[in-house]
Amino acid sequence: MTDTASSAATSATPFAFDLDNEVHARALGRLASERIAWFGSISRSGYPHAVPVWFVWHEGAVIILSEPGAVKVRNATRDPHVLVHLESGHDEEQLTVLQGTVEVLNDAATSWLPAIGEAYFAKYEHDLPPLKLTLESMAAKYSTILRVTPEKLIAW
Repeated sequence: MTDTASSAATSATPFAFDLDNEVHARALGRLASERIAWFGSISRSGYPHAVPVWFVWHEGAVIILSEPGAVKVRNATRDPHVLVHLESGHDEEQLTVLQGTVEVLNDAATSWLPAIGEAYFAKYEHDLPPLKLTLESMAAKYSTILRVTPEKLIAW
């Protein structure tokens, strides 16, 4: 089991994955391949708020596209302390939770498409057409980017 944070929370230092660590390597693999994650934020009333999201792992961060007025966006704007939780894996024995801080980037999805579009489409190519979405129409509707920088990994 890994339950490690990178330095003090006040410094907001990104978590450093160690590729020689089997748990870290498996967590990175799952971040690249898993299709659904749970995004957890703190509501205005102080209760946890968790929703399933599509995401891509890009340059050490979880990237989520969201509608601008979504509760998760309002929560993240108010309090940047969030978590991203993956399902338990094919054998139901894996746990991957990232605690970190989120950067809310309004009207940014279109500008992010050159960087994440190919990976996003590859991951969700079978899901977009039934929803009558292209990458471009999705970026227009889900125009806010939530960029989660992990500071702590909890995994086994």
